Parts: sequence; structure tokens; C-alpha cells
Amino acid sequence: YTFPRQNLKRRLTQPGKVPLVLVACGSFSPVTTLHLQMFELAEKYVKQRDPGFEIVGNYMSPCSDAYQKASLAPAHHRIQMCSLAVDTDSKATITIDPWETVRTDDSGKPLYSPTVDVLRHFDHEINNVLGGIETVDGRFTSARIMLLIGADLAATMSDPKIWDPADIDVLLGHYGAFVVERPAQCNIEDAIRPLEKYKHNIWVVPTILNEVSSTRVRAQIQNGERVEDIPDSVYKYIRLHRLYQKE
Repeated sequence: YTFPRQNLKRRLTQPGKVPLVLVACGSFSPVTTLHLQMFELAEKYVKQRDPGFEIVGNYMSPCSDAYQKASLAPAHHRIQMCSLAVDTDSKATITIDPWETVRTDDSGKPLYSPTVDVLRHFDHEINNVLGGIETVDGRFTSARIMLLIGADLAATMSDPKIWDPADIDVLLGHYGAFVVERPAQCNIEDAIRPLEKYKHNIWVVPTILNEVSSTRVRAQIQNGERVEDIPDSVYKYIRLHRLYQKE
């Protein structure tokens, strides 16, 4: 495994900004246009609202096959679909990091990586191994590593049955998150109210009203319907490999 850094900006272009790396974790089974749009919306938010950051890296980190979910296509297919989606989107500066999918235990079985470990991995690779990001005046500074998530996922973060509170302390207390509104799925205020103590580390990104979900996409594929909400290259790949068929 080699950390992918082909789209990572190694030097800031604006003085006084904090370098920011956004990481979207998930199954991406399959990747949808909404997953790509989340990065665009975050980029737009940073440019228009100017919270003091310059985005230097956008990463998707598909989860391991150890995350046993019935609808999960094998990791190599999910990585390939994400790569196709990013390659066909001319605006995308998103990099796919296969780290979660290549980790195995001693017997070679896929290892599950908690989200907090994924952010620590990015922190280590970018700030320790690469030495951070160069500023305009030639010094090096640590990049902020943050989660990029939908409000529907943020709404689950206060539930200790789903998330370990100690992990949330690190994810939101130490790292932080850009949370994209998903009005049809949940109310953003309700989603982040229980996370009040981390509000200094949460940035709410307004969305366009486009409710796309991988669940709906899979159902459309199973019913033989044409799917509009995934890139054409991903749709062709799914058809070719007969993914998400009815059992």
C-alpha cells in the first residue's frame, strides 16, 4: 500500500489560511453523484463563507469488506466504481484511498477500521510522513483533517449504541466535520443539537435539494430501471459485472 497523494496540494496558495483535508468515509455501494457533489458543496462553502481554510485534499475512503452489510459489493468493485466516477467528473479533484479495504488481520481476513482510525491514518500520512503542507512563506504547517458527512450521519453521532462516545470526542473534538444538509432525510438543527459541545468544530454546508441515496440506486438497478443518479461509467460497470442483482 502507498498513500495516494496525486491530488494533494503540497503548498498553500493563500497567506494566513489553514490547510484542510476532507475525508468522506462510507460503503460507496455504489458511489452516487451526491457523494461527488458533497465535495463541490464544501469547496463552494469554503470559498464563499471563508471560514479560514484552504482545501488541499479531498479523499474518499471506502470501507472494508469486514463491514458486513448485505448490500455491500466487494471492495475491489467499489474502489473501481469510485475511481470511474472521479475520472469522469472533470471538476473532481477527489482521490480514492484504498487503505481501509487492504487492511487484513494475521490470517488475511479483511479488518474493520473505525472512522477514528481512518482520520488518524490521514493525519499520520499527511502530517507525519509528508511533514504537513507548505505555507506561502515557505514554512510547514499541519493540515486539519476533517470528516465530510451528510446530516443524516451526523444525526447518529449522539447515539452511543452506534458510536463510541470516546471516538466522537476525537472525531469532533480533535478533528472536526463539515456536515452537508440533507433536508429530506433529517433536520440539520435536530442532527447537531446533541453535538453542541463540538459546535466550534462543525461547519454546516447548505445543500441543493437533491435527495440521492445508494439504497434507492440499488433498488432501481434491481428493478431494471435506468438510474440517473450515478455517473454513466459507474452504471456501465455495474451492468458489466452484474452487481446489485436480486438474489
